[in-house]
Amino acid sequence: MSSPLSRSNQKAQNIGFQFPSWEVLIETGLLKRILLTIALLAFYRFGVQIPLSGIDHQAFMEKGSSFLNSNVLGLVDLFAGGALSSLSIFALGIGPYITSSIMMQLLSEVFPQLKALQQERGESGRREYQQWIRRLSVLVAIVQSFALTKWLVSSGLVTDLPLMFFLKSVISLTTGCVFVMWIGELISEFGIGNGASLLIFAGIAARLPKMIAQTSEAVKTGITPVWGIITLLAFFLLSILAIIYVQDGIRKLLIVNAKSVTGQARGSANSHFLPFKINPSGVMPIIFASATLYVPLQILSFFTGRPDLGMSASFQKIFMEGKFFKPLVKPLLDITWLKNFFNFCGAFFDRLFDYYSLEHSVLYFSLIVLFAFFYSSIQLNPREIAENLQKGGNAIQGVKPGKPTAEYINKVLSRIIFIGATCIALITILPIHVEKFCQVTTLGSIGGTSLIIMVGVALDLNNQMIAYLQGHQYKVRSLLSS
Repeated sequence: MSSPLSRSNQKAQNIGFQFPSWEVLIETGLLKRILLTIALLAFYRFGVQIPLSGIDHQAFMEKGSSFLNSNVLGLVDLFAGGALSSLSIFALGIGPYITSSIMMQLLSEVFPQLKALQQERGESGRREYQQWIRRLSVLVAIVQSFALTKWLVSSGLVTDLPLMFFLKSVISLTTGCVFVMWIGELISEFGIGNGASLLIFAGIAARLPKMIAQTSEAVKTGITPVWGIITLLAFFLLSILAIIYVQDGIRKLLIVNAKSVTGQARGSANSHFLPFKINPSGVMPIIFASATLYVPLQILSFFTGRPDLGMSASFQKIFMEGKFFKPLVKPLLDITWLKNFFNFCGAFFDRLFDYYSLEHSVLYFSLIVLFAFFYSSIQLNPREIAENLQKGGNAIQGVKPGKPTAEYINKVLSRIIFIGATCIALITILPIHVEKFCQVTTLGSIGGTSLIIMVGVALDLNNQMIAYLQGHQYKVRSLLSS
């Protein structure tokens, strides 16, 4: 009697690729994980629709465009699936967790104890490290919820007593953030895929119907030309192909066994390959760079209570209207060259956070490349790889074991990571200017970022599903393969 696997393989051969049958999905438990993931994502989207109480939401909708006039805030709202613009209890989304992860990874490079915690103490150390990220996430969520609540009170959008609203909103927003973080961890542990990435994916996907409707309306009214839509769609299709090519690109190093039989042919059964992905960090540099761009505005909004203000306006409010700084700064502005210098710095910082400006593109590009190298350095240690190869009696063909191998691997990784990071950064940044050229303003000027995250997360999910099935001795080919 044929097994479910053999029957699925026979069907797969008839249609050109292998795909697991329902029996295989049930046997391996993958179906259960997929259904749990879908249920948790649906529950998250349901929570996004629950509004924060004590607010005049109609008045907020009228001010919503001014509140999200910053493209960085629009990016945060996109990641939250519109929860920020609708002032949901999940308004903070997964943002505090991502910010805390960045901070902890940076601190790990500064404090060796933190790095040793996750590398040398095994599973217990990694759990403790994750616990510290959760604690820091709660602290970041409190700061963000305080800044958002302060702005709502100062904008006259609150219908409750200010003190009661402050307490209630900070608790609700912080609790909502912790709940979203918990959903993400449940997906990572009991579902399929990376929970945080899938929550961002769901947030972006949930906004697509609205963006498509707005774009269609803009074409009908003549605001956006038809040629612009066609050009942008063609560019997006090319970008998707480029993303898939970069994400699946691998540099193989030929490994030979030092104990192989003398005279054996090169590349025979006793040799294999050590693969390195061109973009080993995936979409994390994009997410980290986007979150980093939001941090300065987030810190300033804590002092100004105005998340909608730009950089120069925030500095002006703090230093020119603040009771403490105003007496100190005002005499300095009487000096002409110093006043001109401050004006120049203010204009520069405004351009730096203007999504369409060249300065912002250069900063965004640099942050993506920087985080790609940083994240990859955490995942891949050339010295450890070289030591493991030497312990196993293996070596890279043409390279001496030990330190020369580590130096060679580091050289190879530096080159391929730079190529991968540059490609990903260009794919992220170019659509911003292509949208401007095509006169398409309904995508929130974040088409490249959202596109690369969605395709990257989808590819990662696809690879994890295949790896899960292969781990249960079921070899399945990707739907994306020919």
